[in-house]
Amino acid sequence: MFAAVIWCLYLTTSEFLLMLVITVAHGIFFAPLISFLEAFSLDVLGRDRQSYGKLRAWGSVSFILVVLLLGNLIDVFNIRLVLILILVGSTLQSIAAMWLPRAAASKTSSFAGQPGTLLRLHTFVFLLCGFLMLASHGAYYGFFSIHLETLGFSKTFIGISWALASAVEILVMIFSGRLFRRFSLDAVLIFSFAVAVFRWMALFLVHSPHLILLTQPLHAVTYAAFHMASILYIDKLSPDQNKTLGQAANNAVQYGLGLMIGFLLNGYLYGRIGSFALFAVSSVLALAGGLIFGGFVWHLRRSSAGAR
Repeated sequence: MFAAVIWCLYLTTSEFLLMLVITVAHGIFFAPLISFLEAFSLDVLGRDRQSYGKLRAWGSVSFILVVLLLGNLIDVFNIRLVLILILVGSTLQSIAAMWLPRAAASKTSSFAGQPGTLLRLHTFVFLLCGFLMLASHGAYYGFFSIHLETLGFSKTFIGISWALASAVEILVMIFSGRLFRRFSLDAVLIFSFAVAVFRWMALFLVHSPHLILLTQPLHAVTYAAFHMASILYIDKLSPDQNKTLGQAANNAVQYGLGLMIGFLLNGYLYGRIGSFALFAVSSVLALAGGLIFGGFVWHLRRSSAGAR
C-alpha cells in the first residue's frame, strides 16, 4: 500500500532529484514484495516445489497482455499514461493482498535462524554469479526499448518484442518440472550463462528487426530457466530454518543489487559508448558469472570424486 501511495508522487514532479528520491522511497517498500512472494509460493507448494513455474507463468501471461496493449496506447497517448497505469495496478495489488490466506502466511516466518549459514562458500559463489547474471540484464531491462527506438522501430514493434520474450518463457515455466527432472540444477544454470553470453553478443552485432526478434526466444533460457533454477538452487542450499531468508537473500542480491548495479553501470556508459556496446559489456558480465560458477561446480565434483 505504501508503495502505491509513494508512486502517486511521480505525478507531481518532473525534477530529476525529486524523482530520484521518490524512486528510492518506492523501492524500499516495493522490493521486499518479490522475496516474500517467492517464499510464500514455495511454502504453499510444499513438496511440489518443482512445479513453481506453473504458478509463476501467470505473471508472464499478464506481462504479455500489458505490453501488447501498452505499446499501442503509447503510440496514441502521452507516455505519462504509464505512470497512471502503474498506479492503478499497484492499487489493485494492494487491495488483492488483503485476501491472501493468513494461515499460510504463518509458514513463511522463518527469518529467524542462523543467517551465517548463508555465508558458506558455496552459497556465496552462487549469489555472486547470480549477481553477475542479473547485472548483465541491466542493458536489456533498462535500455532495450531505447535501443530499438534508436534504431527507428515503432513502439508497437517494441511491445511485440517484449511480448515474444515473455511468451516463450511461459513454456519453460509450465514444463519446469520436466526440465529439472531431466537436467541437474548445475547444468541448467551453466547453460543459461552460456546462452546469455550469446544473446547479448548477438544484440551487440545485429541491426535487422528479424534477427532481433529471433534473439527474444532466448529469454526463455536467460530469464525463465535461470530464475526457476535459482529459486530451487537457493532452496537446496538453505537450511530448513532459513528457507525464507535464503529466498530473500537470493532476490536481494540478484534482482535488487544485481539489477541496480546493472542499471547504474549502463546508465553511466550509455552516453559514452552507445546502446550497442552496452550489450557487449553485458556479454562479458554473463561470461564472468558462467566461468566462475562452472569452475566452482567442476571443483566441487573433482573434490567429491577425490574423496571417494
